[in-house]
This record gives sequence, structure tokens and C-alpha cells, in this order.
Amino acid sequence: MERNILLTIAISAFVTALMRVVPILLLSRFRLAPVIQQWLSFIPAAIMAAIVASELMQKPALTSNGISLSLLAAAFAALVGMVTRGLFATVLAGMVAYSGLRYFFGI
Repeated sequence: MERNILLTIAISAFVTALMRVVPILLLSRFRLAPVIQQWLSFIPAAIMAAIVASELMQKPALTSNGISLSLLAAAFAALVGMVTRGLFATVLAGMVAYSGLRYFFGI
């Protein structure tokens, strides 16, 4: 039984690594058009925005008045991110804002 679990984990790790490495190896041999390179540069930001928006919509932390603590913390984090242009400061500001708002509103 334990051998099957380890074999399943090893195969899963291999398939995951293969799915990530093969496209990089194949695309590194070709020179992409500048329009395609520019279009591909937006993918990480779009994925991050989709993840954040999904979390804010699915699990909002609401006060008894209906104020969304998640949305307030995200807005504060976005403001800090625009000012500092740093990921660490943005994440830290969002976590501190969310924790502070939960403490302030007693949730």
C-alpha cells in the first residue's frame, strides 16, 4: 500500500514537472513576434487578478453592517502596492489591514 502511494506521488511529480518544462523547452527555440511577447506579459497579472477577485467574491468577511473587510483590506493593499511598487509591502499591508479590521470590528 505504501509503495503505491509513493509511486503515485512520484508519477504526479514527474507529470507536473514535465508539463512545466516542455513548453519552456519548446518555446525557447522559437523567436516570438513582439505582439505575442507583449500579450504573454499580461498573463501573470491577469491570473493574479482573477484569483484575488474570486476570493473577494466567494468568501467576503462582512461586518454586521454589511461592510466587506476583505474588500477594504484589498483596497488598502492595492493603494500600498501602487505607492511602493513592492510585493512584500503590498502583501504585508493587506494582511495587517485585514487583521486590524477584524480586530477593530470584533470578528
